[in-house]
Amino acid sequence: MYQVWKVSPLGRFGVLALIALLGTFTWLAWGNVFVSLLAGLGGLVSWFRFAFRPAVTLTDTDVIVRNPNGSQQVSLSDVAKVEPGYGGLTITTSTGEHVVAWAVQKSNLAKWTGRHTRADEVAASITAASRSRAVTR
Repeated sequence: MYQVWKVSPLGRFGVLALIALLGTFTWLAWGNVFVSLLAGLGGLVSWFRFAFRPAVTLTDTDVIVRNPNGSQQVSLSDVAKVEPGYGGLTITTSTGEHVVAWAVQKSNLAKWTGRHTRADEVAASITAASRSRAVTR
């Protein structure tokens, strides 16, 4: 078994509009094209790092969480709880450590209205794999 979840297409490309707004705002605020281009370039670099790097990988034995600033690996046998939320998917280990996966998030609106989302499906897949791993040991 090998599954990978990344940032959704809306999450990846919806942010591009914000980068354009950032460039426009800097141009309006400072009236300098160079500063505006630098802000846009910084926005593009950040966009690439935050939109394309994060991922959650589920293997037969582990969950690998890759965020913009690093990666963490959690053994399936150590997974105690998985909860989707606004900040990402929170994986709680049996020792109480929290690992947050940015790639899969559940909006507060979806949480408040009880809507089932992709984040719920990913959490269920990791929980099922963890339980399956515990049974086969």
